[in-house]
Amino acid sequence: HHCPVSITIIRLRINPVLLEESPVSSTRFSAITSILLGVAAIILPYFFGTLAVMMLGGVMLASGVVALLYVNAAHKEGIPVSTFAPWVQVIAGVVILIWPGLTLWIVAVILGGGLILGGIAGLTALRDSGLVNPPVRRKIELWSSIVLGALLIILGGAGSAILLGVVLGVDLISTGLQRWRLAA
Repeated sequence: HHCPVSITIIRLRINPVLLEESPVSSTRFSAITSILLGVAAIILPYFFGTLAVMMLGGVMLASGVVALLYVNAAHKEGIPVSTFAPWVQVIAGVVILIWPGLTLWIVAVILGGGLILGGIAGLTALRDSGLVNPPVRRKIELWSSIVLGALLIILGGAGSAILLGVVLGVDLISTGLQRWRLAA
């Protein structure tokens, strides 16, 4: 009658290759996976953007449930803790999971509005600065911000899903390239 741990130790002594997995190959595999997911996110940005928002909803829901359990335990110990924030997390998580399109639309309005306001504020600051010849490049940047903000609002949830998917794709590709360099 042998203990499974002792059998494993005996096996590792006989075959030390089992002891270690090649860190280089796992890092390269991770890099390739990250790059491929990034390319897929750029090719299918709406799908990946919506998936990312739904994952956020799941994390918010789980976090809210854990916070509610903590608050419940704190109440049993006589510690006065508010249940407002955990319930907000639970409700927001459920809403995001059920209606990811609504969440994406809200993101589009907030990001688009921010881009528009940023562009307007920059143009106003340029005008008020008293510069006789403000840089053309700066004016183009500010007007581009306004146009892109308006476009994002017009596209709504689809626009923010696409933007989120592309940004996620670029980030995954960048992470994959960094991992590849680490493996070299």
